[in-house]
Amino acid sequence: MVRLRHLRSGFIAIVAITILSVPVAFAGKKSAPEGEIRDLYYGEVLFHFFQDDEFTALTHLLAAQQLGRVTHHAAEARLLLGGLYLSYGQHQQAGEIFDRLLDGTADPAVRSRVWFYLGKVRYQRGLFAAAEQAFRHVEGKLPDALDAEYHMLLAQSLMGQGRFSDAAGVLNSWERSDGWLAYSRFNLGVAFVRTNQVEAGAGLLDQVGRMKTNEPEMLALRDKANLALGYAHLQAEQGDRAKEVLERVRLHGPFSSKALLGVGWADSLREDYRGALNPWLELLDRDLLDSAVQESLLAVPYAFGQLKANGSAAEYYLSALDRFDTEILRLDGALDRAAAGDLIPALLQQDESGLGRWHWQLEALPKTEDARYLYHLVANHEFQHGLRNYRDLVALYDHLEEWRGKLSAFDSMVATGAQAYAERLPVVEKRLGEIDVADMRARRDTIAADLDRIEKSRDTIGFATDAESRQWLELEAMESSPAWASESSAAAREKQRVLKGVLQWNLEREFKYRLWQTRRSLAELDSALMQAEHYRKSVDAARATVPGRLEEFAARINLLAPRIDLMQAEISAALGSQQAELQVLVARELEAQKERLATYRLQARFALAAIYDHGTVAAADNAGVDQ
Repeated sequence: MVRLRHLRSGFIAIVAITILSVPVAFAGKKSAPEGEIRDLYYGEVLFHFFQDDEFTALTHLLAAQQLGRVTHHAAEARLLLGGLYLSYGQHQQAGEIFDRLLDGTADPAVRSRVWFYLGKVRYQRGLFAAAEQAFRHVEGKLPDALDAEYHMLLAQSLMGQGRFSDAAGVLNSWERSDGWLAYSRFNLGVAFVRTNQVEAGAGLLDQVGRMKTNEPEMLALRDKANLALGYAHLQAEQGDRAKEVLERVRLHGPFSSKALLGVGWADSLREDYRGALNPWLELLDRDLLDSAVQESLLAVPYAFGQLKANGSAAEYYLSALDRFDTEILRLDGALDRAAAGDLIPALLQQDESGLGRWHWQLEALPKTEDARYLYHLVANHEFQHGLRNYRDLVALYDHLEEWRGKLSAFDSMVATGAQAYAERLPVVEKRLGEIDVADMRARRDTIAADLDRIEKSRDTIGFATDAESRQWLELEAMESSPAWASESSAAAREKQRVLKGVLQWNLEREFKYRLWQTRRSLAELDSALMQAEHYRKSVDAARATVPGRLEEFAARINLLAPRIDLMQAEISAALGSQQAELQVLVARELEAQKERLATYRLQARFALAAIYDHGTVAAADNAGVDQ
């Protein structure tokens, strides 16, 4: 049983190191843009950005900047561009953009955000002192989402330098109650525990482990904090404190298996082996690939051995050996499939397409026989980073393939445009040839001159209608008759005078209105003539430029196709290299699982042999007594 005692200590140490080794981060929300959006193209970029389509936002922003379409938001656009590069892990490009921004802007708000992003770049590259230096340049309050991340990253930078007390000071002065503070407390608590400052770390982990929340992400963090604290107490051989904390972990959460195992070891520290059997027996029905379940296969017979129930202990050891042997055979099959290159593409079968970001992680495993072997592997940072690169390469290849199809459509568009130009140009030229714009403008000028004369001389007859003109001419013709002056024509003269007066009065009354109406018609004629001249110029310009533009578009399309071929060939080569690296990691993980199972199998055989030896000696002693 001595071997199992060592195994218990070793497993507790492994679990503790796993929990306490990697800082965790909180995925914050994007802050809304401040002020009015004055550039349409920048607004379109922001639309894609807030839809989490960051690759489209990045490419459209680069195009808009190249074409000079973000003049009103130049600094904000460069800041967004640097942030987008940073979200894809392009630290060098992001850092260069932020450095240029600092040299080119005096706006305190922009400079503070630039220093924040520079600090983030340096933090992600492991330059913790330089990151802290950048964060210290931030003045005033950042936008809410950035302000939360700023405090967390500043604390993380201090932790990276081993300055845990300073990090604690940052968190203590941080008045916040959301996930950012919880994650920061967890990371700092873990850092204290790792440096043997258990009491300082225990206080922070206990705060996280007791927080009230209903959010799934925070519930998982609370379980992880309790697990970390519980195993810290186990390492210090404080069984009672460890059990109290570990029992806070949810029974059906992601950390329940390790918590159940820890509760059993806490009972064993108190020599309550019967109590330890309760959580350990619960683990036996869970997935064997869970290291806690593998440990329980040896812990259960160990507890029975401590209770002097050697028969039950031997039975459980035999069951463990059978399960280990079966699982090792399955692992051999998975290793063969990994070597054939089948596992990596299968991982992304259920993944949503699209380019990921530096914080993308695989969340759903495929429903295949080998998926259970990769459950622990996908939590590995190196594997996730490699898988993200593989996924992005696949997405880039598909993106280029999509553009290949677009090039075909563009080629058809150019051909259609050329055909339409060839068909429409003769028709348009014929119609324009039927219109003598110069003659029409000369006639217009004559009309304008007549209008000016009529207005200047107040020639009311000039605006008379055809009917009014005939009446006026008829009335005037009466005056030239030889009998017009005779006494018998007196009554007719009186009627003619009245009719002529009425007609002249009506023409005088309508003069201004008809003058305005005529000038409006003349203005409309001017507009029509200008439009005709514009059409003529447009046709002349199209005749001079359209064929060349169509040829230029066709040439650009023809040049893009070979570039796509070249890039796809490079991506295919990178995909093969990345898949080979991932297959090495998969093989290494599967071999490690196989080796761990083999070790446990060896431990079980030794323990079983010890039980049989003990039983043989006891039987011999009993036989001697009988004789």
